[in-house]
Amino acid sequence: MDATKEIDKKKIPAPKLRFKGIQSGWKNLLYGDIYTFYPTNSFSRDNLNYESGEVKNIHYGDIHTRFATLFDIQNEEVPFVNSEIDIKKIKDESYCQEKDLVIADASEDYADIGKTIELVNLNNEKIIAGLHTFLARPNKYEMAKGFAGYLVQSWKFRKQVMIIAQGTKVLSLSTGRLANLKLDIPTLPEQQKIASFLSAIDKKMQQLTRKKELLEQYKKGVMQQLFLGKVSFKDEYGKAFPKWEDRKLEDMLFEHKLNSTGKEEVYSVSVHKGLINQIEHLGRVFAAKNTDNYNLVKPNDVIYTKSPTGNFPLGIIKQSKVDKDVIVSPLYGVFTPETPGLGYMLNVYFETPLNVKNYLSSIIQKGAKNTINITNATFLSKRMKLPVSKVEQQKIGDYLLNIDLKIENVSSLITQNQTFKKGLLQQMFV
Repeated sequence: MDATKEIDKKKIPAPKLRFKGIQSGWKNLLYGDIYTFYPTNSFSRDNLNYESGEVKNIHYGDIHTRFATLFDIQNEEVPFVNSEIDIKKIKDESYCQEKDLVIADASEDYADIGKTIELVNLNNEKIIAGLHTFLARPNKYEMAKGFAGYLVQSWKFRKQVMIIAQGTKVLSLSTGRLANLKLDIPTLPEQQKIASFLSAIDKKMQQLTRKKELLEQYKKGVMQQLFLGKVSFKDEYGKAFPKWEDRKLEDMLFEHKLNSTGKEEVYSVSVHKGLINQIEHLGRVFAAKNTDNYNLVKPNDVIYTKSPTGNFPLGIIKQSKVDKDVIVSPLYGVFTPETPGLGYMLNVYFETPLNVKNYLSSIIQKGAKNTINITNATFLSKRMKLPVSKVEQQKIGDYLLNIDLKIENVSSLITQNQTFKKGLLQQMFV
């Protein structure tokens, strides 16, 4: 069947948001009428390396976690096929071409099943699609470079993919089922405009993401240099502060042992968000009916959770950035730092799982069911090399806080752009 004629028969309503001057209708076609599937390989990670080789391989795991929607080989780190693999057996048709789609055919959740990248720049390199992928190449119908990569992100198409996915623990697709899904296609000029516009937004998000990464690297570097004594702050007269000393935390953190007054909100402690309202974080309050024995947390207090979570099997240590008194579980240790700046220093220092492990591993006993046995006094008993001057503590804390505020600002811009793009995908596609 002629693809172009088939499209002409199936005109559909235009999307809500269109470029000025474009009035031509959108048309409907089956995925399999636009794309032909070609063989992929089954090489595992063990068959790949990042050092050398003649042929590069797109692994489905990288589609899920790393690669951009519009795949540009010059911006991506793609592994080579190991030298022991006989690449002469690879058919010419299996080598990727620009405008090809590479689809991840397996996933543990519906959000990622069928996740797709469009190859927009291969830089004349030899690339193949690997394990758990489909390779789809445009045939009769001309597609603007970059358009299909965004088209398959639209909710109308994603919903179809989720419906045809099969499996329980691991979801999977087949080329047969994928070929029967419907795609709504505009004329080539409109495709080009949509692809150009959305790729500009993606480029902006990539720049913001890179900026965030650089700020995070800078913050990490500052902390390392400070604790190694390679960087130091000076007072307002340009003079050096006193040398840092090995001090017990009990000399710098003080347990006020205050409890709930019955008026405070119940908060949890999160790895990424720090102190956060339980309803906001978990959807409801998990506290006991009587919270009289819950620990009171004042602004700038430092909290140690004494409970394993994710990459922090010995618990997490956070400073409260909440501007009011709140309460937390009576199991948590709550301490007031010598200065708010010192509290923030400790907050940043203990963001790294290794630093938490190094400080706590020698003083913690693990109980039944992986529970953590440690008293507040024991938690405060170890020494750390920290600034003696309260002015320096605050100066360092303020400096680190300023970096974090910049990171939060960039994160907010990334979220705004993601929301904006999501709205465009809903309105620019039928």
